[in-house]
Amino acid sequence: MTTKTTTNNDDTVRKLARRRKRRRGRFRDDPIYFVEVTEWDWSLMFGISPRRDMDGPYSDYRHLNLRGRLVHPPQVKAHEVEITLMPDRRLNEGEREHDEPQSCGSLHLHRGHLRILLPMPLDALPSVLQIACAERLRYVVVIGEKLHYGQGLARMYRLHRTVDEDDLPTDQKLGANAPPSTGTSGDPAAQ
Repeated sequence: MTTKTTTNNDDTVRKLARRRKRRRGRFRDDPIYFVEVTEWDWSLMFGISPRRDMDGPYSDYRHLNLRGRLVHPPQVKAHEVEITLMPDRRLNEGEREHDEPQSCGSLHLHRGHLRILLPMPLDALPSVLQIACAERLRYVVVIGEKLHYGQGLARMYRLHRTVDEDDLPTDQKLGANAPPSTGTSGDPAAQ
């Protein structure tokens, strides 16, 4: 009877190890979605919450919407990209330490329209809005899963004023569709 139990435990351990290996491989091979931002908009909604037990007495939505064009990967046929950054106070420092996230956003492709939903810490919103107002928010880089039936999860994202091609993995260079690098001087005349 103990040999059967040992065999079952060994099988379970092997299955878990295989799953872990598959997960590691998928994360390493995640494609990079490179979006050039062409316009942005910010919206605010504030009111009395219909779900007071969960959200408190007020509802508060402060979404930053970015629109642009998908530069990379070329396999994704998206003629329009819309990115929504959704501030959430639960993501602020000191409140997220016990989280065990599986993703940090999602990607949805439907009829050539790529919609990317990305939560962000609420305390980062003022800085991001200042960058957008100064027209310094030019690129969004999202590392996420390969789209499956038009859906995928985001693992990480970055907001940039400039992006060098050298920052991308060697197998995902931008090629001819890439916007020129604008350097790091910060001087608009140098662009």
